[in-house]
Amino acid sequence: MKMLRPMVTAVLPLFAMLGCTAGTNLPSGTPGAAGTSTSGAAGTGTGTGHGGTTGSAGVTGTAGTGTAGTGDTSDGGKNCGLVTFNLERKPAEVLLLLDRSASMADPPDSTTTTPKWDIVTAAVKQVVTATDSAVSWGLKTFPEGTGSACAAGSVTANIDVPIAAMNATAVVAGVNAAVDSGNGTPTGDSNPTYILLATDGEPSCAAIPTSESTTNARPYAITSVTNAATAGYNTFVVGIVTKSNDTMTLNMLADAGKEAVNDPRPLANHFYQGTTQDALTTALNVITGQVSSCVFPLNPPPPVLNDPTKLGVYFTSANTKVPYDATMTDGWAYTDASDTAVKVYGSWCDMIENQGANMVTIKYGCPLINVP
Repeated sequence: MKMLRPMVTAVLPLFAMLGCTAGTNLPSGTPGAAGTSTSGAAGTGTGTGHGGTTGSAGVTGTAGTGTAGTGDTSDGGKNCGLVTFNLERKPAEVLLLLDRSASMADPPDSTTTTPKWDIVTAAVKQVVTATDSAVSWGLKTFPEGTGSACAAGSVTANIDVPIAAMNATAVVAGVNAAVDSGNGTPTGDSNPTYILLATDGEPSCAAIPTSESTTNARPYAITSVTNAATAGYNTFVVGIVTKSNDTMTLNMLADAGKEAVNDPRPLANHFYQGTTQDALTTALNVITGQVSSCVFPLNPPPPVLNDPTKLGVYFTSANTKVPYDATMTDGWAYTDASDTAVKVYGSWCDMIENQGANMVTIKYGCPLINVP
């Protein structure tokens, strides 16, 4: 980081010219001696003749030469603290919750004999591999085991592949190792940055262990997704469904997860739907584009913490200033109290997604100087 300090040069020339008026009578005595004072005082006469002249003026002292001073930067100066980042996007963390219930072995409809499991896993593996550098992936399959539906142990805290950067190879291997032979669809607990729920229908298990009951399972699943979103972990819902009841439930889960599809049509699904590999791949690409584009690490952190007037986020070559928005709706905000990163929200994030993160600039202010 370069700190631009003002240079102050002090030059203080001084010229003091002191003089006296000569007498008017003709000299008959010896002239007075010249003054010798370097401060410019007049010399004194020593003549004895009538009308001697006064002594001539002393030589003026030499002006001192000042040494250039260093400007006081306590107020930061005009450009103090200005720093421009070559920004890189921070990879989002996404835990893929993959439904492996036995119903995934069925085709999605009568137009194909391809099982839903094959359609979903092919799309998942393609997108996970393509977004390896932009998304830190993890994997959990559910239900666990091959016992009775909604039995104890069908959902545990076990994670098949923990979230990590550049994790596509491990996640794809985990998907390949899974089989669609679990009983029940217990949609329950999880806590990464984002959750991506890939399922073929509405949940059938409430609290574990219990008996299968779609009526009881639906509010339990919605509450679980709501609680995750309240804790800061939003859920994207990807469904490969054909039944109206399944559609209604997945719409409610998508709304609870706070990552519903942005579609103004009144009857449009709120979850990401696809009955083909291409449709699911497109949906997953849309999701990964949303989660990986608008978080920017700050290294080093700003000189004044938790003060949005001392940091500016600018977009495009015209340096359009992105507004600070503490509500995290349409502008930028710090991601934590230590100011380790900023996240851009709403329409500003949309513009970044469309035009690229390389169009974003961060500028720091100083303790007494706000950013422009």
